[in-house]
Amino acid sequence: MRGNGVRNIWGSTSPPSLSLHATFMRVGKGCGRCRHRHIRCVIPSGASACAPCTRLGRDCQLDPRFQFKAVHHVYQKGQGSSARFDLIWDVEQVWVDVSKPVTFILEADESNDDKDAETPRERPMTPPWSAQEVLYTNNDMMAEARPAMQPLSQEEGREQQHLASACPKPCPQGQGSALSLREASLMRCFIQKIAPWADICDPQSHFSTLVPQRALQVPMVLKAVLALAARHDAIMTGNSDWEASSYHGQCLELLIPALDKPEHTYDESLLITVVILRICEELENNTDEKFHLLGSNRLINLMSRSASSGGLAEAVSWQFLRQAIYASIVQHQPLQLNLHNYECSAMFQRNDDAAVANMIVFHCAHIIQLCRDVPRLPVDEPMWHRISNSVEEWNRSRPPTWQPLRYQPPDTAADRPFPEIWMMSGPAVVGMQYFHTARIFITLSDPHSQQMSDYELARSRRVAERTVATHILTVVGLSWSNESVENGYFMACHLLHRFGYCLHHPAEQQGSLRFLSRVEEVLGWRTAWIKNLLERQWTELAEVDPLNR
Repeated sequence: MRGNGVRNIWGSTSPPSLSLHATFMRVGKGCGRCRHRHIRCVIPSGASACAPCTRLGRDCQLDPRFQFKAVHHVYQKGQGSSARFDLIWDVEQVWVDVSKPVTFILEADESNDDKDAETPRERPMTPPWSAQEVLYTNNDMMAEARPAMQPLSQEEGREQQHLASACPKPCPQGQGSALSLREASLMRCFIQKIAPWADICDPQSHFSTLVPQRALQVPMVLKAVLALAARHDAIMTGNSDWEASSYHGQCLELLIPALDKPEHTYDESLLITVVILRICEELENNTDEKFHLLGSNRLINLMSRSASSGGLAEAVSWQFLRQAIYASIVQHQPLQLNLHNYECSAMFQRNDDAAVANMIVFHCAHIIQLCRDVPRLPVDEPMWHRISNSVEEWNRSRPPTWQPLRYQPPDTAADRPFPEIWMMSGPAVVGMQYFHTARIFITLSDPHSQQMSDYELARSRRVAERTVATHILTVVGLSWSNESVENGYFMACHLLHRFGYCLHHPAEQQGSLRFLSRVEEVLGWRTAWIKNLLERQWTELAEVDPLNR
């Protein structure tokens, strides 16, 4: 055992039937950080941390005094002869349940343990540094963390060899890529299932086309893609997340040295990698630590031209803008992007559906950035009016093709709490969702409320909550009426999490719970925690104000 993890007693990645029984072996290795940095690990007598980690003020990952050693067979001597017994699990072997969370650690084959017992063999499925150390603050903090972020090899030439060896080699025509069958399956999952989420407002579908091509050329991008696809597969199948954690750790081993280089060396491959890793974080949205959100934000601001450069870099930048909006809505994170970088984008000179959708995404980001912690803080009233007018002007000037093919209003008496709205295109679905989201924040941040009396403020608040509820019902209706547009599920979930307490009618509440269950079933986007939160909020509000039932 180490920390809250469980060591793999089989000593390898082999299935249990190949390498089974275990015994104890003394361990004489340093902590995980010192081994990773290739420095001497000195542990003072009786100390719980080594000297280098104590000096740097970091958690020390000391190995236990003993670890398990795989035993494949035993010899028994008797009456002048010896017999070999191979140890194989019986098919009726009962496995013991383990508590969660656990961290499984793969170890190299220990068939030659007696020869090299002192050689480090383990590779944790998560890197020996915490994700918080990886990046993403400012240059001073980056410089302070550098001693703990040295690449595995100190020589530049060896680093390049390592990167080259990790990159899939081109194969003769007709023989396929150098990916394994599992890696190819994960790549196909990314292309067919996950990439369309990011391509919703991109007519060139860069995530479905160019990102996979880049992954075959850049190991860092490949590991990020495989980590994301493996995590999604684990969520959909209910399997362990160890494979995704392994790819994630391998990606960070390549990402950290790249981020430690001068900023002028940063390229779009770095941006792609961090944005994909951010999607990985979002899939674990109930435990989202936002490390890659901070990194993406910093990179976008540093690479100021990426949001208007066209091509893949711009597509990735617009994807991250939607990610930043998600974090602001759900996790109350301030939107720290420099939105001026987006104003030069060609999106504002085009009139296709994708461009129109991106325009309202931009306006929505602007109003969220202005409102910050609404309704707690007053807003800049002239700026508020300008953004509000821009949102209304966008709504008036949107193309006629954005009119619904069919609209049926909600009917709670018939247990139909959401309107039915058939749209002609995916960007139109998502664009209208962002329009209603912008209207919610405009409603809740109305600066006129600052001059109201207590009664007027109370009345205004109730009216605002009903207005917010109407917008939420419309957003969910857009999603449920256009199920092929999977990206549309996300904003509906975000708004239900943030403002679902505004839904008072039982039909609206139960319909929202059914919708959230559907999202988890279709996308693998975890929503059970949102359902639990909403049920608790609705119960508490019903006790406070029974008339709201």
